[in-house]
Amino acid sequence: MAVLPRPAGASGITSDRAKATELYNQIQSINAKVELLGQRYDEAQIKLNNFNNQISHTKETVAAIKNKVTNGTTQLRDDAIFAYVTNGAAASNNPLFSSNASNIGATDVYNKIAEGNVSSTIASLKNYRIELTQERSILNSEDAQARSATQVAAAAFHSAKVLQASLQSTLNQVKGQIAVFVAEAAAAAAAKSDGALKNAKHTAGFPAPPPDSRANIAIRAAMSYLGTWYCWGGASRRCVDCSGLIMLAYDAAGIAFPHYSGAQYEDTERVPLYDIKPGDLLFYGYDGDQHVAMYVGHGDMIEAEMTGTRVHITPIRLGYGFVGLGRPRG
Repeated sequence: MAVLPRPAGASGITSDRAKATELYNQIQSINAKVELLGQRYDEAQIKLNNFNNQISHTKETVAAIKNKVTNGTTQLRDDAIFAYVTNGAAASNNPLFSSNASNIGATDVYNKIAEGNVSSTIASLKNYRIELTQERSILNSEDAQARSATQVAAAAFHSAKVLQASLQSTLNQVKGQIAVFVAEAAAAAAAKSDGALKNAKHTAGFPAPPPDSRANIAIRAAMSYLGTWYCWGGASRRCVDCSGLIMLAYDAAGIAFPHYSGAQYEDTERVPLYDIKPGDLLFYGYDGDQHVAMYVGHGDMIEAEMTGTRVHITPIRLGYGFVGLGRPRG
C-alpha cells in the first residue's frame, strides 16, 4: 500500500504556528510587565507627592517649635533676671507695688517680667526641645522615604525601557506568515473573551445606565481622549496612562480616584462578570496593580494601553492577568 507523500511545507507551517504562538505569548507577557512597571511608577509618584506634603508640614512644625524655643529662652533669661534681682521676694514686698509707687512704667515692666517662672519655663523648654528632636527625626525619615520613592520610580522607568527594547526586538520577528498566525492568535483570544462575556450576558441582562448617570458621563469623558498618546504618569490632554485616563474620566463625573490602578481597585466595589455594566472598570494584575480599562458596552473597553499606543477602544480581555471588575461607588 502506497503511503501518500506529506504535503509540501506542512512542517514549515507547523513550525511557523508554534513560533507565532511563542511570539504572541512573549508580546503579551512583556506588555503586561511594562504595564505593571507603569503602575509602579504611578504608585511611587503618589507616595512621593504625599511625602513632599508631609515634609512641608513637618518643616512648618519644626519652625513653629523653634520659635517657641526662642521665645522660651528669652522668657527664661527674663525670669532669671527677675529671680536674681528680687531674690524671690513676693510681689507684695516690692516697693513698686507700694502706695508710694509713682512710676507706672516700671510697674508694667515688673508685671511683664513677673509673669514668668524659672522652673515652669525650664520645663517648657525641655518639652519644646524634645518635640524639636522628634520632629527633626520625622523629617529625616520623610526625606529618606521621598528619596526611596524617587528611586523606585526611576528604577521602574529604566526597567520598562529595557523591556520595551525587548518588545521591539520581538515585534521585529513578527513578519510574513508568522504575522498572520500572530494575528490569528490575538483574534482567538479576543473571541474567547467575547464568548465569555456573551455567556455572562445570557445569564443576566445588561441594562444601559441612564444618560445622565455618572457612568455615562465618565464614558463620554473617556471617549473625548480617544487618539491621545499614552505616556508614563500622564493625566492630561497631552498624554495619559491607564489609571490617568480613568482618573480624569471619573473626575468629570464627580468621583475622585487616585492616579494608580491598584488604589482604584481598592476604591471600587467588586462585581461579578455577569453583572458587568458600562462604566465598570476591568482590572489586571494582583489587586489591580498592573492595568485598568473601562467597559463601554457591546463587549468593548476603552484604555490607554502602553507606550507607543493611543487611547483606543478594543474588545475586552479576560485573560493575561485579568483579576476582576470594579464598580465606582457613589
